[in-house]
Parts: sequence; structure tokens; C-alpha cells
Amino acid sequence: MTVTPGAAAGAYPLSAGQEALWLAHQLDPDSSAYNVVLAVRLRGALRVDVLQEALTALVARHELLRSRFPGTDDGPVRRVDAPGTVRLDIRETPGADDAELFRLATLAGEEPFCLTAGAFRAVLLRRSTTDTLLVTVTHHMVSDATSQWLLMRDLFTEYGARTGEPATAPEPGRAATPTPAGWDEQVCAERDFVSSVRGARAAGYWREVCAGLRAAVLPTDRPRPPHRTLCGATHEVGWHPDTARRLREAAAGRGLTPFAWLLGTFQAALHRSGCGDGFLIGCPATTRFTPDTRQAVGYYVNALPTAARFTPATTLLDTIGSAQDQLRRGLAHARYPVELLGGGPLFRISCTLVAADRLPVEGLYEGPVRLGGLRAELVDVPQQEGQLDLTVEILQDSRGFKAVVRYRTDLFDAATVERFGETWRCLLDVSLDAPDTAVSDVGLVAHDDLAFLLALGSGAA
Repeated sequence: MTVTPGAAAGAYPLSAGQEALWLAHQLDPDSSAYNVVLAVRLRGALRVDVLQEALTALVARHELLRSRFPGTDDGPVRRVDAPGTVRLDIRETPGADDAELFRLATLAGEEPFCLTAGAFRAVLLRRSTTDTLLVTVTHHMVSDATSQWLLMRDLFTEYGARTGEPATAPEPGRAATPTPAGWDEQVCAERDFVSSVRGARAAGYWREVCAGLRAAVLPTDRPRPPHRTLCGATHEVGWHPDTARRLREAAAGRGLTPFAWLLGTFQAALHRSGCGDGFLIGCPATTRFTPDTRQAVGYYVNALPTAARFTPATTLLDTIGSAQDQLRRGLAHARYPVELLGGGPLFRISCTLVAADRLPVEGLYEGPVRLGGLRAELVDVPQQEGQLDLTVEILQDSRGFKAVVRYRTDLFDAATVERFGETWRCLLDVSLDAPDTAVSDVGLVAHDDLAFLLALGSGAA
């Protein structure tokens, strides 16, 4: 069954992941924790009427952007509106300085959605006719990290086609962008897989992975409240470019991926920070398995439960190797939505890789680019904070790696998360110098701090 433009009367089922997100929204409809945001500063003579035309064409191409999600007696459904119902929200901001513009962009991204009305908006903050900031916001039900960049690419492809300017510099030999997959086909494919022999085998695999383990839980600074607040903040963990070079070399030399190396040391940091000797975290993975889904805006994500087990003899390399093996085997079963396993949440902590140097708008992550004849520059506004205890994105680009750690502020102080970042950084450094070191043997007190503590103990300080 395929949704056709304007088919507002039809009601279509949701994927398992969408149903879980819909339920989370019902529990706290005023939260913006599941808003996915991309903000771009635009300099040049922007034609707002043409941008609206491009927006209409964009939502005609990607049906989820014009979908709404009402509840029924049988559960939530998806309904699709006509493309023209999505309008550009223009907000005049004359006289706003850069700090105020950033604040307004952040607020635009934080406004909660009423899912019965829609799950996408585009806000244009117009400081002048040649200086604007475009904020595209989706609920996670209709988008993922790749999708947010796809919609920006396609929006300015449509804009450029109407103004005679290309969206970005053309890539040699690149074929025309194919028609994206319809979302209902994705939902039907998921249901067919779940009910198949392969689906049953995947479910059995995940049950085996999860057997005897619970979600990783870091010791908190405050008691866990009876109800989630979905309030959060962000802390960045960065690594020196030389560390990134050594990481790539070390991983390649052992036939491992840099992400597996970072994931293994992340698990080791959780263990050393009080998560225990055995636990589960989630590793979100893409379900874009066909060319048409790779060009579609949607929630193409399933989480892979990833187990960590430690003994006093477990080395850093053991943990890294286990992470690599689990990722490899887990990807073979990534079509199965683990929400269907039942038994409550499988994890409170997640870790994923975002290859920023491979995102659909080439170069935008690292610096200004041309979009539809305009100079476009990324504005990195905070977003998606408070979804889980910890939600970690490892961002990879040509300059190296950094981790964006989003955390629940009702559970953790900023200092606690910063300390965890330092623990992770220390374990990564040791893993590059001496990967056969036992995780339990890594000293986590800096040399200067250790000298100070020893001096305190001797009365010399």
C-alpha cells in the first residue's frame, strides 16, 4: 500500500519504534527531548516565496513531513495531509545580535509538538533580507540524524532549481537523486520480517544477548524520580587530532573499526564508573538497507543491545574486540525492532556513531557551503537532551572525533558527567599505549593529583 499525495483520509500503521516514541510523547507531551533540529545561518538575498514553494515540494517528496499521529481506540495511526498544509513560519528579528539569534533558534527547536497536528516545522528567523537563520525541527518519529540533513539538502535542491542556483557544488559522476521509499512500505516490510522465520531467529538472537543482563545504570547524584522529567544538558568530550590519528592506526592494525575501539573503551569507562560487571547499552543502527530508503526522510533506526561483561582479568583489548564482534553480529539482525522483545526498557544508556563527513550536505558540518546560491553555515543548537540517562553521539569528521554526551539533569550534576568524560579519555589513552592492560588495573588519578593526595596523607601539604 502506498500513500499518495493528499490522502488525508487514510490511516496507516506505525513502526514499532514509532509506537514507542508516540507513547513516550503521551507521557510528557510538553517535552522537546525527542525534537531533532538542524539550524543553518543563510547569508544572501533569500527569496521567501521561493523557499515556501521549495518547502511544499519537499513535503510532497517526503510524506512523513506532512504526517500527523492521532490516537484511536486501536492505538496511534498516521494520517497524511496535502503538501500545501505545511507553511514556513517566518519570525522577524530585526536588531538581534548573534547571541540573541542563537537563543531564538534554540527556543524554536525546543517548542514541543502536538503530534495530532504534525511532526515537522520550518522556522525562518529573519534579521534582514540578506541575513536569516533557518531552523528545521522534526519529532524523532519522522526523522533521524541522516534525515535532518537529507531534508535540508532536498529543500535547497528545490530552491536552487527555482532560482537557477545549484544546492551545492555538483559531485562528479553523481547520479540523479532517486525517488525515496514510501514510509508505509517500510512499516509493512518490518511487519513481514518480524513474522518470518528470519525474524524469529533475530528475536532469539537478541534474547540470548540480553539474557541475565540489565540496563547499565550509572550511580546518580540524586534519587531517580518516579516519573521521567525529560530534562537534560550536553557535555562534549574531545580528543586531540593526534589521538584520532593513533586511534585510526591502532584500529586498522588490528582489523577493528575506530567506533568499536571507542565503544569498547566507553563500556570500560561505564564499568569503572560504577555500572557493575555486566550490563547492556544500546547502539542505534540504521535500517536504510535499500537505495530508496537511503534517500528518504524517516525514523530508520533500530537499537542494537550491546552487552559488556568484566572480570578482574578483562583487558581493554578484550572489551574492544567484544564490541567489534557484537556490532558485526548485531547488524545482521538489525531489522528486528527490540521494542518487541517486551520486559521493559533494555537500556538507559546509548552510544552511536555519526559520520559527519558523510552527511548528505557535503561540507556543511565543517564550515560554510553554498546552498541554492546562498552562503550557509551550521548553527549547532542544543537538542535531544534528556531522552535517556546518557545518550552519546560519537561524531567523526576529517578532523577527528568528538563525543556529544547528553544527560538527564534530574539525575546527574555537570561535574559528574565531566568526570565520566575524563575517565573515558584516560581509558582510551591507555588502550592506545597498552591495549593488553586489564581494565581494573588502569589508574584513573592523574599523576599531579596523586602526588597531592599522597602529600595530604603524609601531612606535607
